[in-house]
Amino acid sequence: MMTAEPVVFGREAELGELRRTVASVVDGTGGALWIEGEPGIGKTALLSRLIAEAALQGCAVRSATADRLTQRFPLRLVLDCLGVGPKSQEPELRALHERFSGADVPVPSVADELAGQVAQWCANAPVLLVVDDVQWADEASLLVWQRFARLGEQLPLLLVAAARPTRDHTELRAGVRRIALPPLDDAAVARMAAKLTGSSRIGPELRQVLAGAAGNPRYVGDVVAALTRERALPVTDGRAELVLGGAGVPRPLFETVVERLGFFDSQTTGLLRMAALLGSTFSATELSTVSERPVSALVGYVEQALDTGVLVESGLQLSFQHPLVRRALYETTPTALRLALHNQAARVLQDSGASVERVGEQLLSSISLGDAEVDDRALDWLVRNGRALAHRAPACAADLLEAALVPLPANEQHRDVLLAARALALVQLERSEQAHDFSERALDEVADPSCAAELTWYLVWSLTARRMADEAAAVIAEADATAGFELRWLARMRAKLAQAKLMSGNFTEAETTVDRALAEAHEADDDYALGLALHVRGTARARNNDLAEALVCYQQAGSALGDALENADLLLQVLSNRMMLLFALGHAEEAGFALHEMLAIAERSATPSRLAVVRLSAANHYFTVGRWDDAAAELQAAGELTAEMSSHQLRWLHGLWAMLAGYRGEREVFEQQLAVAGEATPDSQENAGFLMVAGVLRAEIEGEPRRAMAILAEALDTSERFGSNYVWLPILVRLALQTGDEQAATRATDACVQGATVGAAPNILAAAQHCRGLLERDPITLRAAIEHYDKTNQPPKRARALEDLAAVLAERGEIPAARKAYARAVEIFTHLGANWDLERAAARMRPHGIRSPRAKRLRATTGWDALTKTERQVALLVGDGMSNPEIAARLFASRRTIEVHVSHVLAKLGVRSRVEVAVEATGHRA
Repeated sequence: MMTAEPVVFGREAELGELRRTVASVVDGTGGALWIEGEPGIGKTALLSRLIAEAALQGCAVRSATADRLTQRFPLRLVLDCLGVGPKSQEPELRALHERFSGADVPVPSVADELAGQVAQWCANAPVLLVVDDVQWADEASLLVWQRFARLGEQLPLLLVAAARPTRDHTELRAGVRRIALPPLDDAAVARMAAKLTGSSRIGPELRQVLAGAAGNPRYVGDVVAALTRERALPVTDGRAELVLGGAGVPRPLFETVVERLGFFDSQTTGLLRMAALLGSTFSATELSTVSERPVSALVGYVEQALDTGVLVESGLQLSFQHPLVRRALYETTPTALRLALHNQAARVLQDSGASVERVGEQLLSSISLGDAEVDDRALDWLVRNGRALAHRAPACAADLLEAALVPLPANEQHRDVLLAARALALVQLERSEQAHDFSERALDEVADPSCAAELTWYLVWSLTARRMADEAAAVIAEADATAGFELRWLARMRAKLAQAKLMSGNFTEAETTVDRALAEAHEADDDYALGLALHVRGTARARNNDLAEALVCYQQAGSALGDALENADLLLQVLSNRMMLLFALGHAEEAGFALHEMLAIAERSATPSRLAVVRLSAANHYFTVGRWDDAAAELQAAGELTAEMSSHQLRWLHGLWAMLAGYRGEREVFEQQLAVAGEATPDSQENAGFLMVAGVLRAEIEGEPRRAMAILAEALDTSERFGSNYVWLPILVRLALQTGDEQAATRATDACVQGATVGAAPNILAAAQHCRGLLERDPITLRAAIEHYDKTNQPPKRARALEDLAAVLAERGEIPAARKAYARAVEIFTHLGANWDLERAAARMRPHGIRSPRAKRLRATTGWDALTKTERQVALLVGDGMSNPEIAARLFASRRTIEVHVSHVLAKLGVRSRVEVAVEATGHRA
């Protein structure tokens, strides 16, 4: 069986537990262990390491592996494990074989005799019995194994069984220590791939492909092996990187992955191919619809896929745990069959009343696979649903509408509607130049005045997005002079022009233009125009530091927009500005409510690109208020939407993720995010602030405070406006003082104090106090900043200000007060999991003889103790029977955040269902 000792990655905690278990049996204490995990997760490799360790410690080791055929032969597994057979080297085992095969011996009698033999072995040395793939074990062997388990309570006998997740064998698992193997994390996958490729590290392209394996070592090995065979993984300067050219991922890889699913019967595999057509995530109802089978007929197949880890629960839906498996099933389905299946899926989903984006996805897939055109039925559906599709899935709409328009005659009656819908899709995608060109061409051919007016609105939208305000004004003037031009479109265009003027710094003209837009919006009774105009006015008031009036405008804009689908993206922009303003004014709780409302709307109605921005905003907010588990969950969810993000948003994502990982001491994740993000330039402050601070953090971690200080000093010198500099100016002051650069500390403090003008947000005032307190070594001023951070629920800033206060007090010789401030900082940092902050603070206190009040303790990686505070809270609520939306409402988090937390809980507890989480939670209630 398992003879070689394989290299195991990412299982340090599990290996540690196995070593302790072996040490226990060597000391005379027996027991039983159950190792569980999906196919390919590394159970056999772990057993091999266990066997090697036990043999090294002087244990007598016997092992066997079950297979499909084993089930047909009673006692086969347990006899193989003990070595009972006609060719056994031990006479007593040959004798047992003759006795058992010569007559129909009852299983209890066999169990007694075998137990007696095992007991004799235990008298000579500790004994380890190992069985793998127990899901294929015969029932008689399992009964004997239970008998052995009772023996292990009295003798130095360790029983270890490994199996895939199964709903059977509950008796074997009851009361037994269990190790559930979760997927490998990204860092372990990277180490494994580097080992397999003979490199020291791997590149981002290879890392992205390996993400499809979802932490399954077998699939990681398959990917690397297939790409190596194709000579697509050259190693340069110690780094293995993917180089595919135009060939794409090799088909043999997909074929290998599908072969790995050979434990499924053809019916289950066929159903999974249907599921793969629906995408990574789908509902049981959708699968029932496209497969044309009742849900009740799918239960057995779905349960089998869930048990083996091919599918997992994702809220109220199902998803493929490994994107690689889903893609393999899809790519190995013949193209002609895929085309027919997508066509069929589109039709049945239309008839079932499915969402427009689900139908649109299937229609687009059905024509993108070949030379097929949009048929009459699909064309009719697009005429009725094109605009809704452009709002919900603009990328899909743009491509599908383009395919529908190409063969359509110029005089076709529905062409104007389709042209307008495609222009809408392009502006929603923020493809401003393309939308500009398309709208102009479309205006030359449309006959319907209503569609022409709508297209003119999209033309103005695209012009303002391209900062072509004068050209947009000319288009509006021409429309204004056109008899019968609808007032609602004029109001929208004028509000958009006012926004462009405001962004360019032309405040006077912006005010005049928005006033007229407001009047037209009221007269036209157009919700969108009114909401946009009020949004622009609110932004203008905020820039003039009239924050109270700005808040009123944003509130009125949100009320005007309501919950109409076409208003969703603008409403989210309004709510985002309102949330940030509330927080800046110190209303942290109200800001949290606004964020919760944003997330609910975004998950229900937003375009993917807007959803990505909302997730980033949520992660930003959660980071600031110290909900770091929720921030990490939102970043993970946002990471699934990178294809929808602009370069600015990608810098925001990777910068914030890196910063969070850096403060938490997660070095590999930190370096990975920085590598993906690339360099942040000091003059690119939009959404790059987090990336810049992460670079500062790296310099500090590497022991180069002067380099860290220089990065921020350069940013201060090159930034054109104050903006959000106040967030990192206290860091600059600290670093400057630590490196002895009083001049830089003074410049940073002066900049922050100047930003804290009359009417400035309280957060900026607090930052100025923080800077001044540091520069002047003034505890009173620092305590004022700390009080603000406390009142406004900003634990990270409060802890860092307390750390600074402790340093100032220690320098002044006030050691007892310094020790007290430091202890409070440590308490907050510990709660946050801010391991780097703890290291930095301890280093600052050490010269003053102040020791850390905290002893470091490693967190478990599996089991209840591995759960974070937030994950434990979620697990307990799952145990109360609450659904994900209900938990989200209770914790003021997004539904997707809760889904991420639940998936982490399932992985760490090694369970597959919410029922099992509830059982586990019951035993851990306070």
